[in-house]
Amino acid sequence: MRNSEVHGEGPRNETAGPLDESFEHVRGRQLGAFSRAQASAHGITDKVISQRRRARQIQQVHRGVFVDFTGPLPFETRVWAAWLAYAPDAALTGATALRQYGVEGVWGDHIHLAVPHARRVGKQPGILVTRHRGYSAQLYGSRIPPIVRLEVAALVRANTEPNLSRQAALLLEVCRQRATTPARLLDELDSLTRLPGRQTLRRIVLDAADGAQSFLEHLYLHRVERAHALPTAARQVRFQSATSSRQQVVYRDSEYTQYGLIVELDGRLGHSDTESSWRDMHRDNAATVSGKLTLRFGYQLVDEPCLAATQVAAALNLRGWLGHPRPCSPTCQA
Repeated sequence: MRNSEVHGEGPRNETAGPLDESFEHVRGRQLGAFSRAQASAHGITDKVISQRRRARQIQQVHRGVFVDFTGPLPFETRVWAAWLAYAPDAALTGATALRQYGVEGVWGDHIHLAVPHARRVGKQPGILVTRHRGYSAQLYGSRIPPIVRLEVAALVRANTEPNLSRQAALLLEVCRQRATTPARLLDELDSLTRLPGRQTLRRIVLDAADGAQSFLEHLYLHRVERAHALPTAARQVRFQSATSSRQQVVYRDSEYTQYGLIVELDGRLGHSDTESSWRDMHRDNAATVSGKLTLRFGYQLVDEPCLAATQVAAALNLRGWLGHPRPCSPTCQA
């Protein structure tokens, strides 16, 4: 490969010399992306880059950033290109960092980068840049491209969500996937003293520490159980269920152990498939055989938490609870 041939084979340019092999290594490590500064450091001039672009052997992605192939860019190449556009004082954050950490979710197509708070930067297409106070202290190790710690990424991303339900869904899901723990999120929140809405995020994480693992569980805890002064249930109660072929460990969302009442919350997509439906039925049947009662709620909790509270209270009364639900508002009929 020659100096004029940033990618592929083509005619030798009379001004081009042999390409330093380390540049080929750099491009390989960066999945085809490279910056004008990197090219210049290896003796490749702007004139050569322009020739390769006209020959459709490379393409420009951002100002001063190119890739050594044409056609659609894989996501990981886009990540490198975005970072090179703002390097070196930039790091992956938010949704992009969560995706790099392997957290499952719908993270969108934009690349999210953090830069030091004092830095002023221009906009580039497809890149969302946020300025972080304490930027250097938030980085994870010495990775390239740099990346903020997973807990920082999760809290920053949750803080951009438009409402409480989506904030809770994200943070609870990160904990449910065991990508991190509520304790680590709380520790990180203590360092993010200027993060807007941090007290709301703290309440969500405290719910996760109490065992809530989904938005519905968070909703049940606040708008059904606590709002109506019902007894406190245990969360994510481990239960070993015996099938005809094996022992299977399952978890009950909420269990009022003293009263033999179980509340299951079906909000995840998995509950709609045949295997999950059978598992749920088997779990409910096992509870019934053991003398326990199961109530099951879905997304009706969003609009009818008071009705759910009435049903839970009635079931608790049948099982020996002597209390009564407390109305959560003047119009509550619980």
